[in-house]
Amino acid sequence: MVLGAGAIAQAVQQQLSGFGCQVQLLARTAPQAQLHSREELAAALPQTDIVVNCLPGSAVGFFSADLLAALPPGSLYASVGRGTTTDEPALVAALQAGRLGGAVLDVTAAEPLPPGHPLWTLPNVLLTQHTGGGQPHEAEGKVAQLLRNLQLLQAGQPLENQVELGKGY
Repeated sequence: MVLGAGAIAQAVQQQLSGFGCQVQLLARTAPQAQLHSREELAAALPQTDIVVNCLPGSAVGFFSADLLAALPPGSLYASVGRGTTTDEPALVAALQAGRLGGAVLDVTAAEPLPPGHPLWTLPNVLLTQHTGGGQPHEAEGKVAQLLRNLQLLQAGQPLENQVELGKGY
């Protein structure tokens, strides 16, 4: 299930379809969406393995506790639109209780996510913290970082900006 029908949602649908997934879009008025209401979504969620939330910030609190509860045990939830569209306390509770198999969150209600937030320590959560891109000269910055780290690696020194999976980032 992909929440939204914009460019990102359609790209997610196309990518998942390439893996043989049956993907439905939810959007109020978009003709390419298969679902157009919260009620239709709630009815479809019990048969949904993965939800990818691509909703805009205007949909504050849309994916609420009752929708999370409608997902089957072990399902996955991803959010890449705006963090405020998810009932975050309900998401944390579902993850802590083991109802959801996991969550992949590029966005959270508060960004950056505050130290001590439970999402940092949940083993079934992957946080990317809104690093999907979109900055001017981003590619040049990535290449410069790679070259700096290559020099550090060759000199036997610690690398910059290392990924620490144990910390969730």
